[in-house]
Amino acid sequence: MWLTFWILYSFLILASGVYGSDFVGHSHWEYVVWVPPLAEIRSLQFWLDIFVNVALYTPFAFFFLQHRNSNNRSALITAVLFGFLLSCTVELYQVYSHNRRPSPLDIVCNLSGTIIGTFLWEAWRRRAQHTTQPKAPAIPIP
Repeated sequence: MWLTFWILYSFLILASGVYGSDFVGHSHWEYVVWVPPLAEIRSLQFWLDIFVNVALYTPFAFFFLQHRNSNNRSALITAVLFGFLLSCTVELYQVYSHNRRPSPLDIVCNLSGTIIGTFLWEAWRRRAQHTTQPKAPAIPIP
């Protein structure tokens, strides 16, 4: 079940990254926003985009880790790498579009969301394990 959620959510991310773009057969590296201008940083839309990019990738990591059902280091690193690769794929696709603006900042935000998702999953997992363990009686029974 969790694998299905993860795959569907991955397609949702891909769809949101390519929605409304007009793919062309040549790149537009001049559209890449390497460093956002100060006027853009001061806008509310800039900060909203950062929030959305972080929030979009948080469930991605959570669903992947829930599917793997493992909190070992390799599973966590794999989740982060998958998030990074998905983000790079979407941004590279946007380089080949006239009406999208790819940005390394988007990759950083998406990666941050993936990392936050791994931390949230670990916290959720610990809490779930803590609540399912039987509690010792407060007073020993003779």
